[in-house]
Amino acid sequence: MKGPGVKLTLGLAFVLYLLALLWQLPASIVWQRIAPDLPANVELEGLNGTLWQGQVARMTVNGVDQGGLKWDWRPMGLLRGNIALDLLWQPRNGEVSAHLLLGTSRIQLQDVSGELDAASMAEVNRAPFILAGSWLLDVPRLELIDLDQVSAAEGRLVWQGAAGGLPQPLALGHLSATLGQRDGWLTLDLQDQGGPLGLQGDARWRPGQPMYLDTRLQARADAEPGLAGGLQMLGQPNAQGWIQWQAQLQ
Repeated sequence: MKGPGVKLTLGLAFVLYLLALLWQLPASIVWQRIAPDLPANVELEGLNGTLWQGQVARMTVNGVDQGGLKWDWRPMGLLRGNIALDLLWQPRNGEVSAHLLLGTSRIQLQDVSGELDAASMAEVNRAPFILAGSWLLDVPRLELIDLDQVSAAEGRLVWQGAAGGLPQPLALGHLSATLGQRDGWLTLDLQDQGGPLGLQGDARWRPGQPMYLDTRLQARADAEPGLAGGLQMLGQPNAQGWIQWQAQLQ
């Protein structure tokens, strides 16, 4: 009787030892293993902590600074067969929180909430124009399958105090996009909120694909003169003053 008891005790001790090693596994070691397999060139600075809780001071994706990231493991996710993390993304002049669920073939973001500075995001992503205003995110759910299809999406994005252009940004008002999903694509129902730019239409996107836009645009009576002139470069307005604009954005 004594022999089996000793073996059981040693076995449990060994399992606990392995779990302790896994719990303390440095995030830097994990990163060295997965970095070569990523579809983009990602560089990390100031990587600290473990696989389960840590932070990155600065992420650079394909040469573009995407700010810092913090994560914290949620053990309850294992009950549903997922790895669950609380994320806090901190790009320049912005902050976005989210819950991330990783399954065998699915990635799901839940309760995405935060605010991004449009001017800072345009600058760090090297946009060929100046933007202003704030991007407000309220996305309860966004789910991807195999990183190439959108299987679920709901939520809303608002560009508050929108402005854009060169050499100075022109006021556009408040613009919004309501998220949905169709045939593996993320769909966006685009609307204005009664500001200088009239906007109606939709967009669609999926990972690895350009974003396709099919919109109608209009410079309203209170718009700056430069806005009407800029829109006319996209096409001629119809009898109601709307300009049809379709585009494909990489």
